[in-house]
Amino acid sequence: MSANTPLRSVLMAAEIRDDGAGFRRVMYKIEDGKGVMSSSTVLISQDAFRKLQSQLGRARFRAIDRALLVKKWALFEIMLRLEDSDLLPATITITARDLDDLGAYASDLGRRIVANAI
Repeated sequence: MSANTPLRSVLMAAEIRDDGAGFRRVMYKIEDGKGVMSSSTVLISQDAFRKLQSQLGRARFRAIDRALLVKKWALFEIMLRLEDSDLLPATITITARDLDDLGAYASDLGRRIVANAI
């Protein structure tokens, strides 16, 4: 997917809770700019969410609402998948192991949120 191709999305469902272990679930309907509609569910583990929040804090990004962060993160991950392969998996799972320890992934996400690119 080229950077110029518009990505249109509609939030279909969100299960965002702040308790214990488990996953946050966000489902989007995506139109890739070529008229193709598909659904994608993004599962974000609680550990990954805490790790991302920590890395964004260390990088001095302004704190944003947790629900908004989860929704934007899910779109960010969908955009990354489309940029890499032009294919959108039905389910994307993000765990703490998927985030690098140096914070480059979190910084990229933070910069895109600040620039309103997501």
